[in-house]
Amino acid sequence: MSYAIIPLRQSDGKQLLADTILEAAWQQIVAEGKVASLFYSGGISSAANFLAYIKASHLHVIFVVESATSQLKGIGWLTNVSGGTGFVHYCMLGPPRRSVGKALLDYWCGLRRTDGQPWLHVLLGITPEYHTAALRVIRIMGFTSLGTIPSYCLTQDGQGRCGAVISYLECTKHRAG
Repeated sequence: MSYAIIPLRQSDGKQLLADTILEAAWQQIVAEGKVASLFYSGGISSAANFLAYIKASHLHVIFVVESATSQLKGIGWLTNVSGGTGFVHYCMLGPPRRSVGKALLDYWCGLRRTDGQPWLHVLLGITPEYHTAALRVIRIMGFTSLGTIPSYCLTQDGQGRCGAVISYLECTKHRAG
């Protein structure tokens, strides 16, 4: 399967995708029941919250679109990008596909600075311990889990706390292509 990666913004900050596309992505996240596990800290519970969050200038947001159908298959963003590292957040839309996760990682690990050096060296992830499907996918994608941070995330019902698994991927060891 071939995918196109579409950044939310150009390097000059101009938004490339219309808000209607972002709202449609939100509606699909809601329809697939993925809000609580994606936004495990809470606070994102409506299309307006999602739009305000995802359009924040400090996020590095990309969309994975299936080339043959133009269907949105995933959304990912990086936070806390500094010194060659960043925290990965992603949501596959529709059934999980390794190829979508691989497209995200190939893109991020393939980014270069103006001097040709890699922009990112290490990608970090924090995953609620109850999200076993995501934990399985990140292992398959090559992330190494280090351990669990107690009480870091809200539970799926938002009524309690649960642990979060912290993982990393070294871009130099990720094989693109």
